[in-house]
Order: sequence, then C-alpha cells, then structure tokens
Amino acid sequence: MNLASIIHQYRDAFMEKYGDTVLPGHVKAMDAICGCRTPVSGELYVQCPDCGHAQWRPLSCGHRSCPTCQNFDATRWIDRQTDKLLPVWYYLATFTLPYELRSLTWRHQRRVYSLFFVCVSSTLKDFGSNSKHLGARIGMTMVLHTHNRRLDFHPHIHVVVPGGGIDDRRRQWKKKKGTGIRKARPAKLVIAP
Repeated sequence: MNLASIIHQYRDAFMEKYGDTVLPGHVKAMDAICGCRTPVSGELYVQCPDCGHAQWRPLSCGHRSCPTCQNFDATRWIDRQTDKLLPVWYYLATFTLPYELRSLTWRHQRRVYSLFFVCVSSTLKDFGSNSKHLGARIGMTMVLHTHNRRLDFHPHIHVVVPGGGIDDRRRQWKKKKGTGIRKARPAKLVIAP
C-alpha cells in the first residue's frame, strides 16, 4: 500500500468533507503525490548506447511531502544530523498553542507560526541563560507539527535541546550537571492559556 493509492481511493470523500477548509498547499501536495512517477510528472526518454533499446521512464514529482521522492533525502539528512550530535544528553520539550488561538492560527498561519517559533526559542534561551538552570547560551532544533495523530488541527513545536551550552564568560562548554552522554531524556512543557 502506498500513499498515492490511499489518496486516489479517498480523495473525493475527503474533499467533500473538508474541501472548504483544506489549504491550497495540501491540495497541491495530494496532486503531486498522485502524479509521482507517472506521465503526469513528465517522462524521460532513455536509450541503451550498446543495444539501442529505448523506453520512456516516468519522473518523480519532487514535492517535499512526497514519501516516494523524499525517502532518500530524508535518510541522508538524518545521517548528517546524527554526525553533528554533541556528546551530551538531549532533552525534548513540546510547546502547544492554546486551543483559543487555533482559529486565528488557521487564518494567519505564516505570521502566527513565525511568532510561535520566536516565543519558544526566546523562552528556552532565557531558561538556559539563567544561572539557576544552566547559565549558558544554548542551541536547539525545532520542528513544527500542525496536526496531532488523529489529524486534528493541533499546532505544537517539538524542541530538541542539548544538555549544555556555551558559557560566554569563560568561553567554554558548560554541561548540565547530572547528565550522561548521548542519551535522550524526554521532558514536556505545555503552554496553557
């Protein structure tokens, strides 16, 4: 089973139920995924220089949401990120947008998500720089999820934070006390209204 066959099978019912609220980018993604590696995405004429056998080969859509196109790139990206890991523990923090802001967020996604990222990074940097917590300048990787597992609109940001940071006064790495090496310890922060 692949995603394109699921979209083909349920697209009409999906559009009938959610057509008035589905974003144009989502429709574009569904179109690209359905056309991936079919003549819709274009074709390439290939010919063997030795025997002369020739055929048309369908192209990939290249859309960032297409699992067929992005699997190889995603695997390479994960490998590159793993090579960059510091020898410290990592913490996962999750920030969830309050329910009361979701309709506003739906209408102004670019602006609200941008502000959301700024607020989350600022909050964590403040915690990191506070001498009661770490007293260092921290880094982080943030990922925006717009839906939960039930596919309800539920904007939240997952943040991976290393268990240490740069002590600007001493110009050296400062590790959070009591942490080990290259382990994940989940923590969950939720912004409540």
